[in-house]
Amino acid sequence: MGVEHKRITSALLRELRTSLIEHRDKELRSIYFGGGTPSLANPRDIAEIIETANSLVPLAKDAEITLESNPTSAEVRKMQEFKHAGVTRYSIGVQTLNDQTLQRMGRLHTGAEGLAAVDRARSLFPGKVTFDMIFGFEGQTVDRWRQELETALCHADGHISVYQLTVEPGTPLFRDRNAQRVVLPNGDLQAQMYESAVELCASKGFRHYEVSSYAASTESESVHNKGYWQGRQWIGIGPSAHSRFVDPRSGKRISSVRLPDIQRWAQMCESIGHGTAKLDTVSEAEAKQEAVVFGLRMLDGLTNSQFAGVSNGQILEEYLRMDRVRQYVDDGYLLYGGGRLAPTERGLQVIDSILVEIVP
Repeated sequence: MGVEHKRITSALLRELRTSLIEHRDKELRSIYFGGGTPSLANPRDIAEIIETANSLVPLAKDAEITLESNPTSAEVRKMQEFKHAGVTRYSIGVQTLNDQTLQRMGRLHTGAEGLAAVDRARSLFPGKVTFDMIFGFEGQTVDRWRQELETALCHADGHISVYQLTVEPGTPLFRDRNAQRVVLPNGDLQAQMYESAVELCASKGFRHYEVSSYAASTESESVHNKGYWQGRQWIGIGPSAHSRFVDPRSGKRISSVRLPDIQRWAQMCESIGHGTAKLDTVSEAEAKQEAVVFGLRMLDGLTNSQFAGVSNGQILEEYLRMDRVRQYVDDGYLLYGGGRLAPTERGLQVIDSILVEIVP
């Protein structure tokens, strides 16, 4: 292990200790190693991070510990070691089975290697493997997408995530699309691809429980990601990591983000124990908006009791634009009753547009 690697691991551990020390009365329900390529890390370092976290805030008996990985041969060879380190759930970035598309994306694996990695992970983490697939690439048709996803689902374990290709400003793809060097499927085609994913996943027994997530059972749903959508507290460790938690001293909701530059972040951890770049108090208005925006990403939606946890007792009917809510209920996009607001399958597809209209 190089000096730089040791330094980063040491900084992570120091920030972990600083951040968790005030939450010793809590219980850790999940740990998620993501952002970047954590599977390139030494499994011994992963084990030390898990052990350190557990020594500060006890892990729940059924705690979910996920590690993101690319399906390269080097990373696949380390799966067994990561299991011994304490990882209980494996997430693989398959993304597409089209080798040409993978090459254009700069990925180092083939479609066949992606599926082989999923199969290997299933043998080590039965019932606890997920992978992602992306639609909306240049030249992709609805039929080709269906064939690709159908093949992928034959290898799926208990969970799969399906995303529409996102074109981020400032990226080469963004520039190529704007210059018309790349022509992506139009909105109608992408909508058909989305609907195909919902249909195919359902036919294989995968419930569409969140905008981009499908699970074969409740036990297979991502505990960690559901924590975001259900407004639970989380603490992010490492460069650019975000956190949302209640300050145990003041009782206020806090939002924070770490420094993005890895060198500056490490220096700050060595100096004061953490690399926090920004820390803000989350207002009640912001907390209520987040509760609805995140809660309606899930097919189970949001209950009045969940909302009351951030709204000082206010219920959804007192907060939302109910005339718009009732219209979306009548049109088949939302369900509202028994103190619960939830999207229908049809509504989940356009939930961002709905939220703009119902949240004040």
